[in-house]
Amino acid sequence: MMNTTWTIARKEGAQMLRSQRGIIWLLTFSGLLSAFSLLLVSNTELSLLDNAQVVYMMAGTIMAAGALLAAILGSDAYAGEKERGTLVPLLCAPIAPNALLAGKILGLLIAWGVMFVTSVPYLWAVGASGQNLGPALFYLALFGTPVVLGFGYLAMALSAPTGSVMTSLLTTVTLLMLAASPLLIGPGLRGTVIGRALDAVNPFAGALNTFDSVIIDSEPFSVQTARLFLVIAWLVGCLILARRSAGRPDFQ
Repeated sequence: MMNTTWTIARKEGAQMLRSQRGIIWLLTFSGLLSAFSLLLVSNTELSLLDNAQVVYMMAGTIMAAGALLAAILGSDAYAGEKERGTLVPLLCAPIAPNALLAGKILGLLIAWGVMFVTSVPYLWAVGASGQNLGPALFYLALFGTPVVLGFGYLAMALSAPTGSVMTSLLTTVTLLMLAASPLLIGPGLRGTVIGRALDAVNPFAGALNTFDSVIIDSEPFSVQTARLFLVIAWLVGCLILARRSAGRPDFQ
């Protein structure tokens, strides 16, 4: 089972390193980070931001891009195989559904790892002269990874039963936009009763609040445990949904 899982994971992960689609995505991601970094440096108002605030904004942007990639790859995991005519042969092979799911998510993890490594020089460029760059990288990995993988599992949970890449992708991206809304709305709206209630159940907001707490306020790990539980609960919940859906993919 492990050999099968790793074979699928290598195949999926190789798409980020050798396929045209993966190279285009990495170039687009690098271009986004380059443009954002130049904007922070060249814009008069943005360049006056505290260094920690800049690193916080970059960390949130990187996590959002990773979650978008997870939505794309997760939506393609089953529905894409069906549309290419490879799902039935794949499921008829001696591959357990859990092994197939594990291989797909490990491939996604490899893709997220490539994105994370790609983002390190940009974070270093905008934050090396300030504080908490090391903790920013650590907490981006610790909190960003379950958030990203959770969106991947959610997309797979929709991809398997619907058999439609478009349906799965649109649904997952819509939910991602709602979850990532704290990146766009001001702290005043998030400070309302409704805003605080949404933050309490939104794993994306939980990760952003951790970045804020660690990077800007230099608070210790003990303050982050409730938010860590939130993002892990998100990951586990999406995993359960994906495992249930993977057992009954749409053949039609």
